[in-house]
Amino acid sequence: MVHSKKRHMMDRPYIKEVIRELKLLGYEEDEAKIILIKYYRPLKRSWGFGPNAYYFAKEVDSIHKAVNKRVAPSESGQIFIGHLKNRMKSNQKDTP
Repeated sequence: MVHSKKRHMMDRPYIKEVIRELKLLGYEEDEAKIILIKYYRPLKRSWGFGPNAYYFAKEVDSIHKAVNKRVAPSESGQIFIGHLKNRMKSNQKDTP
């Protein structure tokens, strides 16, 4: 009976290729790994391994940029909700 050897996520060829694509998009290797780990599971659950590494890296990049985008009052398409953040946190503390 042949047992397959479990490998760490970062040792898989698909993940290495995604990190390489993130590096081509301008991220340092350590930053690319951190970003990939942060968004890997939700993207894998919604997309699976269907897209190639380039498209997966592009999606990780676009999600990372959207999450870290600062609100610019001059842009008409943005709505600032930062003032609601503390209210939401206090409401979560009140519920048992």
